[in-house]
Amino acid sequence: MSGVGGQLWVGPVQAALVALAAEFTVAVDRPVATRRMWLDSIDLRLFHRGMSLTAVEGPDGGAWTLELGLPDGATVPAGPDARGWPRLSADLPDDLRPHLEPVLGVRALLPVVEASGTSATGRLLDAEGKTVVRLVHDRPATLAAGRGELPGGLWLVPLRGYDAAGECAARIAQRAGLVPDTPSRYPAALRAAAVDPAPPPRAVLEPGLPAPVAVARVLLSFLGELEAAVDGTVDDVDTEFLHDLRVAVRRSRSAVKLLGDVLPPALVAWATPELKLLGDLTTPSRDLDVLLQQLPSLTAGLAGGRCEDVAPLVRHLTALRADERLRLVAGLRSPRFEEFRSRWRAALLELATWDGQPRAGAVAAEVLVERLDRAHRRVLRHGSRITDASPAEDLHDLRKRVKELRYLLEVLPPPTDPADARVAVKELKAVQDVLGTFQDSEAQREALYALGTDLVSGDGAPVRTVFAMGEIAARLQEDQDTARARFATVFERFSTRSAR
Repeated sequence: MSGVGGQLWVGPVQAALVALAAEFTVAVDRPVATRRMWLDSIDLRLFHRGMSLTAVEGPDGGAWTLELGLPDGATVPAGPDARGWPRLSADLPDDLRPHLEPVLGVRALLPVVEASGTSATGRLLDAEGKTVVRLVHDRPATLAAGRGELPGGLWLVPLRGYDAAGECAARIAQRAGLVPDTPSRYPAALRAAAVDPAPPPRAVLEPGLPAPVAVARVLLSFLGELEAAVDGTVDDVDTEFLHDLRVAVRRSRSAVKLLGDVLPPALVAWATPELKLLGDLTTPSRDLDVLLQQLPSLTAGLAGGRCEDVAPLVRHLTALRADERLRLVAGLRSPRFEEFRSRWRAALLELATWDGQPRAGAVAAEVLVERLDRAHRRVLRHGSRITDASPAEDLHDLRKRVKELRYLLEVLPPPTDPADARVAVKELKAVQDVLGTFQDSEAQREALYALGTDLVSGDGAPVRTVFAMGEIAARLQEDQDTARARFATVFERFSTRSAR
């Protein structure tokens, strides 16, 4: 129970209360209704950092009280809070924000488990009738949406100067079968709601399967990731849902391109443009999200202006994002998208079914080794041709080839030598990061030029805004030049180590 203090015990509470009554006088008040939520990001970032955020509803449905549990056991209370969820860390109470922003990033907090029950306060009195220990009995709580029941618990809080009585009560509780639990009860709530906190296993090509079966199963996994991100994208919970959706689409497109020849040609001919259409649908919104997220760092320390000079640009970008989101949501709610999801899943499920009998054709391991070798040689060939005079399009094309190679590496089964695999992926990621900075800097600079034209030709833009945008564009040009200068060194290291 938020803000109680002391130790929480779980197990056969009624038996423990009977045992405590043999040593103390037990006085328990009438129970009152309780309702609480445990909040986290969709990927449970707080849980994985040993943190918890609990919201307890006030009396008669009043404002909520928030309590943040930190990894060291300390708690940070906040409230009353009457705002709803989901919510970004920037919209949280001031006391919580410094602890949560570094962990959550751009991910939103949303209810993970919600429980409703009753709680009764009480006291343990000694032989002289003095209250020596406060107690709170949390009765078993019903989880929302019929997800199960959270077992009850008993808080024992010794009053100041009565530590011995508190230790005695704790020993009695243990002998009665109670065990300590975390104050937030977040792990117990996840277990009760059957929420698995482990990250989902990554999709891998099972080497001994027939190649069509293995590829179809990997594509089914990517489709699951795509579908899991749709609702959060449509509801605009946070920008990472759209990013997750796009990653799933890119992985699917790469798998179809590089491994699709083991699938029925008619299916590949249909799925390829459908996946491209989905990528094209999501690109404008994602580009605007990234630019809006990066503007604070791009405008920090402007030499020739002030951060507030870009306010008209932010307003314009926000309006463009709202327009693009209408198009994005319409596309994700369209009959065509629903038809794609249904037809793609049905086709992949049929291909992924295997009775274990031998089949003609290659197994997945043979196909994957050959495609990895081909993709690796393609990256080395394209990368070795890049010079200081190479046009930007050549570096953009190389970035696509590097992404394809990385997606193939990601579906590899766990290697026999994980250290070597980590080195290879690390060096490839370094190349990808340099190429990403190069391309993103150019794309954002060109976007600023177009946005500047829109602002000036529309309602007009303050001169200071135009100058600030020019300075940001100059910074992006510097970033792009730096990335190009770093490319040769980073690529040489990758080509040398990946050849081992």
